[in-house]
Amino acid sequence: MLGIDIQQILLHLLNFTILFTGLYILLYGPVKKFMEARQEEYKKQDEESSEKLANAEKLEAEYKKKLDDADNEIAEKKRAMSKEMSAARDQSEADAKAEAISIINAAKKSAELEKAEILETAKGEITRLIEDAAQKMILSGDTSAVYDKFLEGAERSIEDGTGA
Repeated sequence: MLGIDIQQILLHLLNFTILFTGLYILLYGPVKKFMEARQEEYKKQDEESSEKLANAEKLEAEYKKKLDDADNEIAEKKRAMSKEMSAARDQSEADAKAEAISIINAAKKSAELEKAEILETAKGEITRLIEDAAQKMILSGDTSAVYDKFLEGAERSIEDGTGA
């Protein structure tokens, strides 16, 4: 017929079928096993990465909580230190006021003592001056004038507050 040999075609078809079957048996099984193993490996890696991601998120949440706790603790310590500093400042102010009052009182006492001392000194001098004046008047011979001057000096000392 047209130069086509059916036997040759069938033989080629048989060779092709044997080759296909042999290759299928030799290659398809191992490739399929390799692909399945690779797919399992990828699933395992995906699961591990999911676990690691979950652990990382858990750790992140724990660290964030610890940081928040630390921030709260720091804020609390700041408040406590602020209260302590305020109390110390108030105590210092109270101590300074008490010391100022003590100094003022001591100065008042010292001033009173000095005033008393000055008054005593002034009284003594006034008395001495009056005595001197009285002696001079007595020696001069006019006793009524001496007596008047004595009374005048006494009145002046009473007015001045010396009380002589």
